[in-house]
Amino acid sequence: MSAAQSVDAAELHEALVDYAKKANQSPRVAKTLAAWSCRIHIEATDQPDALFTFVIDKGHTSPAVRGAEGVPDLVVRGNSMDLAEIFWGDANPVSNYMQGAIRTQGRADDVMRLDAMAMFIFLGQ
Repeated sequence: MSAAQSVDAAELHEALVDYAKKANQSPRVAKTLAAWSCRIHIEATDQPDALFTFVIDKGHTSPAVRGAEGVPDLVVRGNSMDLAEIFWGDANPVSNYMQGAIRTQGRADDVMRLDAMAMFIFLGQ
């Protein structure tokens, strides 16, 4: 966890775009999350312009767009560096969540699927 450090909105956006690309390249994500659709808002609490919408539709992940589009099923908030490290695969999202570095608002099954997606992408599980 890097609470004292931060990245700017452009860098966090880059991490989200890269994450979406990796998710779409993962056969395990496509197969396991094929029935999952979720609109996620990603909000960096230390960067006022770092708010993104991330849409997963039947296992396919669209690149994150700037701003809050639509009504989210899940909201993920945290320090910009903590969020970027998760989406770059440098930090474990469950560990950051358990330590209070990130907070989620939404259904538990959506949180678990987002965590599973990260495991499939970065841990090859």
